[in-house]
Amino acid sequence: MGWDICGHETAVAFLKEHTKPEKLRHAYLITGPQGIGRRTLALAFVKALNCQNPPAPGEFCDVCTVCRQINAQSFADLTVLAPDEGHQDLRIDQIRAVQQSLALAPYQAKYRVVLILDFQRATAAASNALLKSLEEPPARAVLVLTADAEENLLPTIASRCQIVRLRPLPMEKAGAWLEGKLQVPKERAALLAHLSSGRVGAAVRFEQDPELLSAYEEALDQLQELLCQKRRQRLQYVEGLQKKKGGQRELAGQLVSAWLTFWRDLLIVRSGAEMPLVNLERQDFLRDAAEQMNLARIETILERHEKSLGQLDAYVNPRLTLEYLLLTLPILKSSG
Repeated sequence: MGWDICGHETAVAFLKEHTKPEKLRHAYLITGPQGIGRRTLALAFVKALNCQNPPAPGEFCDVCTVCRQINAQSFADLTVLAPDEGHQDLRIDQIRAVQQSLALAPYQAKYRVVLILDFQRATAAASNALLKSLEEPPARAVLVLTADAEENLLPTIASRCQIVRLRPLPMEKAGAWLEGKLQVPKERAALLAHLSSGRVGAAVRFEQDPELLSAYEEALDQLQELLCQKRRQRLQYVEGLQKKKGGQRELAGQLVSAWLTFWRDLLIVRSGAEMPLVNLERQDFLRDAAEQMNLARIETILERHEKSLGQLDAYVNPRLTLEYLLLTLPILKSSG
């Protein structure tokens, strides 16, 4: 079985080397955008450290009791920490509980491991509390953090970790992997690779959950309608979203991410660039829209969408974010 992680060969080779006792560090930070495979890589590292029957140095069997328990997150010497349900942040009381776990000797394995996901969501107090464990690491304990970017953590945290950076794959390589590994048809694999921006983990989620792809298409259908509507109708659309179940911030993020692919495609069509489109089936509408807008306007809209995603991550009000975006979009003439 082994690591079997697509596109992160350098990171895998690095972590394999660090399973050697003389190379192992007390803390690691795995960075990269959401859906790129940070958690998958971290758990593979934990298995390589603790596998009962490794087929080779730095490898793991994925079938022994320890590997199976790690996969199920029921392994006694592994603690996985993430924000509690209903909370946006990692809190100081969670970190203190983890520190008590780190102080214990391993129960059945070589190392006790604490995996903290999305550490960019830790409060300042939680980050400062973790510094003690990084400055005075317990013996036979390994701390693994994941985050979207090193820059979003306190410098004192990042400087005390061995950093492993993950980057998206080229679209062609991501599509080829989906074809070969998951037997996804070529055209669909190309679509998923573009929708996920080369993040294989996100592409796999699209493939495994048809509702995600359906929601994506619905978001683009709504955008096409909104672009031909008056501003009052756009505000009514945002008002209607408030009545939907689920987190408003997550919903807004899904909409803006989907809309971003449309504006990227529109920039390609308007500029005449020889690049593949994500939304091939919307070429007619893209051509109509491109005739009504100049490149500078499209680039500005793209930048606003990218900025809006950052604002949503920073907990800016999602309703205001969507209203601002929609009110600044042009009103296009319908080809129908």
